Amino acid sequence: MQGASLDIVCAYRNLALLPNHKPYRASMWKDLIYVDHCALEGLSSVGNTQGAPVDALVAILHHHGIPNILKLVDNFCIFCSPSNSSYYNDNQLIYHYPFNLKSIHDIMDPLRVLWHPITIKGQDFASTIPHMGFMWDLSNWTVSLSEKKCLKYLNKVLAFQLLACAKFSHKNCLSIHGTLQHITFIYRHACSSLPPISAFITKFPNDYAHHHVPHSVHKSLAWWIAVLHKPSASQSLFLHHAINPSLWVDASTSWGIGIVFGCEWAGWHLSDNGKGGRRDIGWAKAIALKMAIL
Repeated sequence: MQGASLDIVCAYRNLALLPNHKPYRASMWKDLIYVDHCALEGLSSVGNTQGAPVDALVAILHHHGIPNILKLVDNFCIFCSPSNSSYYNDNQLIYHYPFNLKSIHDIMDPLRVLWHPITIKGQDFASTIPHMGFMWDLSNWTVSLSEKKCLKYLNKVLAFQLLACAKFSHKNCLSIHGTLQHITFIYRHACSSLPPISAFITKFPNDYAHHHVPHSVHKSLAWWIAVLHKPSASQSLFLHHAINPSLWVDASTSWGIGIVFGCEWAGWHLSDNGKGGRRDIGWAKAIALKMAIL
């Protein structure tokens, strides 16, 4: 199998708005109101606005026999498996693929979608493909962190760690926690380093408070710095045991927790003692997960 990556140019700024929607997408700057003609990046509803034409684009590709597509906002990962017409030549298996990047562009070019040249952003079909900040090796079934991303995340942790005497906001802590939580997909053993940061986040009463970083968080970050100095880590994608895909959990602080297992489900309301204080949505989801495991 091979994969290719394509990226839309300025996905939001090249997304025209319907005329009757424009009054509701206005912006104020220096006491003047400006009506925008394209989607505004950062607007909470723009994801749905941009998602509709992208979903249509995926449907068109499916219609033309290109079935395996992953999309994330403006990024497309397209996978292609060898056809049955692959053959041997001098004891070497020669793979034949039913489509390539040119045939994909031939389908999409009449739609006037603006794509980054793959020399700038994206990649032609190959056995390794970047997606979600990771490098996916389709031949060896492994996933790793690229050196570029590894250096980026290392610098982010270093910048956070070096400002030891400064006070940090709730947003700063959520950002570093989210980054490290994301890459635990590669560094599975690193999950045990996140609880001190998670506990620190719960100390903020609101988004405007600032706190000094405790020693436990600095210790966790020092561990991450040592780990990210070695960018060669990878994770196997082979399943070591069977996973039941029909088990789902969710939680709501205003209602309770719910579990779906196959065709059966169960739900529990949270008691008054189970609401407020440090018992937030994270706590409720943890309880739902524990109930599911039991």
